[in-house]
Amino acid sequence: MDIADHIRRDPEEGARRLVSELGPGLYGVALRLVGDDRAAADDLYMRALECAFAKIVQYRGDGLFLWLRAILVNIRRMDLRRRGRDLPVPDDETDLDSLPGESPEPFSALLARSDADAVRAAVARLPLPYRRAVLLRYWRDLAVPEVAAALALPANTVKTHLARARALLRADLAPILGKEPPP
Repeated sequence: MDIADHIRRDPEEGARRLVSELGPGLYGVALRLVGDDRAAADDLYMRALECAFAKIVQYRGDGLFLWLRAILVNIRRMDLRRRGRDLPVPDDETDLDSLPGESPEPFSALLARSDADAVRAAVARLPLPYRRAVLLRYWRDLAVPEVAAALALPANTVKTHLARARALLRADLAPILGKEPPP
């Protein structure tokens, strides 16, 4: 008898079997999803198991581990999206100095060679989608997946926005840096 049928027939014994046979692998996935944070992995793992037991009647197929893994990934994505919604997204009128960040000067190498006001002005001139990505990534020091969640965009779109913003900033700040902008 497969594990899903076992859970349907005898939930307590089926749950024990699921945890003993698939639990270690599932917990490993949870650890990788949260970056080796054991407390967060424990929480994610338990929430995924609760969700799986509640929805076991919906399971159809032979890939129970893959189904459980998808539940883990979806819960993690929802957490990141929820956390991203809690962050205020910079708007057109954002005062760059008022944004909290890990370090006072995220472009520290650039600021060491240039005027901080010029950098702020160059960032303020960026198109809004690029500016938002830059502010969240460099001023708030968020990782690309966190920026993507905060802006409700795919991670690749955020990477593209950041790359284009950096190119625009290089071109805009070339006179200050004493370099020719790249072609």
